[in-house]
Amino acid sequence: MKIASIILFILFSINTNASEFFFEKDQSLPLVNINIALKGGSTQDPEGKNGVTDLMSRLILRGTKSKTKQQIDLTLDQLGGQLGTETRGEFMVIRGSVLSENLPAFLNLIEEILITPSFSQKEFEKLKKEQISNLMENLDNDQKLMRTKFDSIIFKGHPFSKINHGTIKDITSLTITDIQNQYKKIINQSRMLILASGDTEKTAFSAFQKKVDEKLNSNTQIDVIEPFKNYPHKIKVVLIDKPDRTQTQISIAQRGSSFTNPSLDAIQIGNFAFGGGTFLSKLMVELRVKRGWTYGAGSAFKMASQPHSWRVSFFPKNADTPAAIKETLRLLTDLRDHGITQAEFEAAKSSMINSAGFNFNTPEKRIENLMVEKIFNLPEGYHKNFAKRISDISLEDVNQALKKFIEPDHVIIGLVATASITKAALAKELGIKEANIEIVDYTF
Repeated sequence: MKIASIILFILFSINTNASEFFFEKDQSLPLVNINIALKGGSTQDPEGKNGVTDLMSRLILRGTKSKTKQQIDLTLDQLGGQLGTETRGEFMVIRGSVLSENLPAFLNLIEEILITPSFSQKEFEKLKKEQISNLMENLDNDQKLMRTKFDSIIFKGHPFSKINHGTIKDITSLTITDIQNQYKKIINQSRMLILASGDTEKTAFSAFQKKVDEKLNSNTQIDVIEPFKNYPHKIKVVLIDKPDRTQTQISIAQRGSSFTNPSLDAIQIGNFAFGGGTFLSKLMVELRVKRGWTYGAGSAFKMASQPHSWRVSFFPKNADTPAAIKETLRLLTDLRDHGITQAEFEAAKSSMINSAGFNFNTPEKRIENLMVEKIFNLPEGYHKNFAKRISDISLEDVNQALKKFIEPDHVIIGLVATASITKAALAKELGIKEANIEIVDYTF
């Protein structure tokens, strides 16, 4: 899709109880894309009801007071449209697209879904079964299992521990009343962002936004996410025990960074050089190219309204797991103490600047970036100005930032492995007692 020649971002209302609306005109295709984002994702799930926000967002697409799921699906087919939802930690999104000529009818359908969901008990039971089935499938995928389970281990007792799609136990016990209560809490126009792009005019959304603002609840509050303070004072090892593993999924996590950290961009350059996903990154060179321990290795941030985590991930075979972890801890210590080299710095910085444009080269990407900026209260153009910001960063800036940020002695090492195979060898290699390796069940 070609880049639109005109970019228009329109903020309609300054009423604090009103939704915000942003629009970019794009006539390259006869389509309109729309995102409806609501602040409040899985971190807002009550204790013992993990997954309720995700289930609620999906259930409201399955019936209104005047349409069944089948009728909604038929209407979407007739309009050349589609609707889906995504739940993240701190927001949920209803995403849709439609032929531009059918936009009015499409917006009427979304309005009906948002304002008059039926909360069908029959569809609810079907959805619970589907969700539990999907979670059971994730148990068979070690990589997904690690991504899903590790946050609940790191952030135990904190909202960041909530799994976006819930747990099997919690999903099983959810009721329609739980769904309705979460709907009242989350679906609130005062925390709603309506972001659209496509072949139409901004005025096409005026009636839709007005009705949403008039008819949705604006009196509920979401819980404030406080900083997480319980990172370990020393290296902690948690083994997610799964039978008959021949390969180990590993993540080594430490305290992350906030968007407001003035050193974040410098740390991002260091992260790219260390584990940015290319074959030239230090992790790939040391763990794969030189030693052949893993097919892939990388490091990345998880960002949130509060510092979340920075983690290193790789997946060696069982026999190489202890040595690979020990070497990675050495690499982290070296990164803190010595930083990156001039050559690594120049390669990382050049690659990041050259690729930055691909992060906002379509209307859909620009709308997505804007959504994140608004959700997390970032400065306007935060993503677009990334290349400009890092162009003035020096090697000294990067290495000073890394020295303050990297904490190799305060990490949590998570493994999906078979305890009977890995535990003793890992304890010996790391020089710790087996009793100090925490064993948790792989189910959730």
